[in-house]
Amino acid sequence: MTDASLVAAPAVSEGWALNVVDGWTVPGFTHVRDLGSGSSGRVVLAVDDLTQTKVAIKYLDRRLRGDDAFLSDFRTTAQRLSQLEDPNVVDFYDFVETPEGAAVVMERVNGVSMRWMLAAQGPTGPLAALAMLGGILAGLAAGHDRGVVHGAVRPANVIVDGAGNGRLTDFGLAPAASIAQSGPAYAAPELWNGAPASVATDLYAATAIFFECLTGRPPFSARSQSGLAKAHREAAIPVEEVPGPLRDLIARGLAKDPAERPKTAADMLGAVEEAAVAAYGLSWEAQGRSRLTELAAQTAERPEPKPSRITTPRGNPISQPVRSSRSRLVAALVAGVVIIGGVLGAAVVHASQDEDAPRPDPSPAGSGSPAPASPGATPGATLADKVSKATAETPGASFSYRRSGCCGGPAWAQGSFRIVQGAAPSYSMTVSASTKALRKRTRAVLVGGSAYVQAGKRWQNASLAGGGRGYAALAGQVRAGSAAGNVAALLQATTSLQEAGGIYRGTVPVSALTQSPELTQLASAVKAKQVQFALRLDRNGLPVQIRIKVGQGGRSQLLQTSYSNWGKAGSINAPQ
Repeated sequence: MTDASLVAAPAVSEGWALNVVDGWTVPGFTHVRDLGSGSSGRVVLAVDDLTQTKVAIKYLDRRLRGDDAFLSDFRTTAQRLSQLEDPNVVDFYDFVETPEGAAVVMERVNGVSMRWMLAAQGPTGPLAALAMLGGILAGLAAGHDRGVVHGAVRPANVIVDGAGNGRLTDFGLAPAASIAQSGPAYAAPELWNGAPASVATDLYAATAIFFECLTGRPPFSARSQSGLAKAHREAAIPVEEVPGPLRDLIARGLAKDPAERPKTAADMLGAVEEAAVAAYGLSWEAQGRSRLTELAAQTAERPEPKPSRITTPRGNPISQPVRSSRSRLVAALVAGVVIIGGVLGAAVVHASQDEDAPRPDPSPAGSGSPAPASPGATPGATLADKVSKATAETPGASFSYRRSGCCGGPAWAQGSFRIVQGAAPSYSMTVSASTKALRKRTRAVLVGGSAYVQAGKRWQNASLAGGGRGYAALAGQVRAGSAAGNVAALLQATTSLQEAGGIYRGTVPVSALTQSPELTQLASAVKAKQVQFALRLDRNGLPVQIRIKVGQGGRSQLLQTSYSNWGKAGSINAPQ
């Protein structure tokens, strides 16, 4: 098995030894089974002891743990990527680092890797290939917008889930010096010349995968790495091997000169959509995703191929990379561990709007158990007061949000909000969901009881009263689930509160949630009797991350919200 076994996989080595890395395991999780290993480390399936959520944990190997430059980059990008929420990126929850070891905790995805699919099925056909390329580019665009380059785009790092989504893993798990050698079939010419990974190299690699989906093989081959490097630099682009309407996409994406490739992933995605509509009609994406879903199901029934062996610059054999990543399971799920960075890094980082965001203090608010409350008060009452005061004095922030679980399906949003005394907070966001009608990322503004949804150049006004459907209702659900007021309400009502490593974990009876009618309503929908949460605060008592689980088992929802840029959100008004 490879690292891409974040995907659903049959049990292997049920009796595997727990000494994953020098005897160290991430506290707060129960290991279920070994999922295999790859060039960056060993992956296990685990269950979060707090929420009973299945996750994948990758224990980084000694090579990465001993690379100071890699670790420095990895930590630096963590804060930026903590805000990355996108349906085409596998959620990265935490980077956990102690003197005994280092690991990343990430979303466990039900699906198969593109490497597995291509090995089992061969060419996917043009519609599925276009849908796959669209998913990769959407995921890259989300990362690039945060100033993060992937650096290791290859079939092993693309997971096809059960809905036919192509989802990227492993932003930044390739040390800069080994990017070309560890993924030679997808490495742009400039990487072989020693240039750093960039937006242009990510687009080149995405195009190479697209070519492989169309033809069953990468665009260039050779018997040695030096020969492959020469082919990438000098060989003619084999555009004649793909359907005519798609040749221009291949020619531009595999251009030898990075300046001749599309400038951004969003630009290339626009070109893909144009070419697809012109060649295959308006339903191309639905048909392509349907075909990917079918191929993924067929692939899952076949054995996964063993990773190929390649050679590092020092001559050491390593597995063809198959990794996995993305932002956010609140570090709370890792009790008693020093959390450094919090989120997956990347090989190349540029300045971003989050650079000045408040950073979690090494010993955050209440780094020990919360101060004793007055007689009769709940365990979190003192901390709740601190949070309420901090958010009242700093009433606006940026946020990113993800909802998963039953009852409505996954949803994503990011934007900013401003707390309004005596009224619902105002929100400006981009929002989408997994359903076909809500899949397109759309802008929405919420002011009071009204929602404004952008349709082209116009804004449509809808009342939030009485629920409803569509983007307006979805935006209202995001506001209810991500509201900063939920933090104080949960702390105020909790009957048990534990703190470890600056992370607060608690359980709240639904009957005690009188200050949060939104969570009460959600609990009622899934017939839950209690709510669990994991929370991280900064030194001032402002929320940084919160993860809320409502319900149990198949009747549960997970709400994850990250906050940054407190105090920098301006006023939010109804669009004209």
